[in-house]
Amino acid sequence: MLLPPQENRLHLACQGSQSFPWQEQPVGAAHRATAKRRQALLVLACWTLLRSTAVAEPPPDPPSSPQSGGRILEHKRSPAVKGSTERGWLTGAATGLAGGVRQGDFWALHLRWGRVLTSPHGPNFLLGTLEYTFEFVPAMLIRQSSTVYGGGLNPLLWQYNFTSNPHWTPFLQFGGGGLLTTAKVPAQTSQFNFTPQGGIGVYSSGWSRAVVAFGMRYHHISNANMAERNPGRNSLLFYTGISWWR
Repeated sequence: MLLPPQENRLHLACQGSQSFPWQEQPVGAAHRATAKRRQALLVLACWTLLRSTAVAEPPPDPPSSPQSGGRILEHKRSPAVKGSTERGWLTGAATGLAGGVRQGDFWALHLRWGRVLTSPHGPNFLLGTLEYTFEFVPAMLIRQSSTVYGGGLNPLLWQYNFTSNPHWTPFLQFGGGGLLTTAKVPAQTSQFNFTPQGGIGVYSSGWSRAVVAFGMRYHHISNANMAERNPGRNSLLFYTGISWWR
């Protein structure tokens, strides 16, 4: 078999490679283009998935640190959180109890101010906060042989608020103050008396800042033996009122 000279063979080989460029180059370019399209679709799908997850997932609740006394959680359960202030009023009527003078009926109006001093303490349903309260009593009507008018202060009242319930805040309270009247109470004793007292009650979370209060309080009137006679008066006060918290 006769072959052309070497120069002619090289010339034919070069012509052949130039005459059929689609045998290698077009295949590589198409493969790269397909790979780029697949990568772009994959990135788009991942971005869409992450975006939908971020929109659907609610933001986490902000944590409450021990230093803050769980203030964020407290606010959901009770207005009586550490540092909060209570302003309000209460009014009610009392009936006499056994012991001392039997005539223990009276009506009273109290204006109150309070400040929560502590973070919540106690396990489970005993979880609660301690509050200091001050009460001004601008009006008090006491029934004796005739109606006696009076007024006074309760400068030292302590109240423990149970804060574990989301809708109701029960409380215990105790303390005392002083009472000044237009006539001697009981009769033939003294116009000034001390008023130790204590009781139970509950706040109903009806509004965002205002709550309705219901309570029952044991109320004692005594002159602490500063007069010749000190029979005392024991009463049970039933009251209701409204408080505003800040």
